[in-house]
Amino acid sequence: MHAKQLENVFKLESKERYGYLIRKIADFEQVFLIADKEGNYVTCGTLDKLIIPIWPEQQFALKFIKTEWKNCVVKMVELDKFMDWMDKLETENYLVGGFPNQKLNSIIVKPLELKKHLIFECRQYE
Repeated sequence: MHAKQLENVFKLESKERYGYLIRKIADFEQVFLIADKEGNYVTCGTLDKLIIPIWPEQQFALKFIKTEWKNCVVKMVELDKFMDWMDKLETENYLVGGFPNQKLNSIIVKPLELKKHLIFECRQYE
């Protein structure tokens, strides 16, 4: 993706970026997260509300490797594994930050709500 396109998508409102996220994940069947060197996915938020940020494409997540999470790496997770993981995250009371921008603003959803949105969108591709 061209740098200007990347910036334009980051400038979308949180709700519009969330819709973009759902469509891209359903289309390409993968999602991108940031992990530390031990393989643990990064979180934001507070101790009682841990939020796992996710991105629809590697280029978006890479922006945060240069700023917020310098000693981390971007990890791709296949959609089927990600969907299975949502059940576990729900029971552990995590939340998901759907496509944060550079200020870490995003739509915050419960994992099973995200899963429901992804299932609905994937059905549009069948």
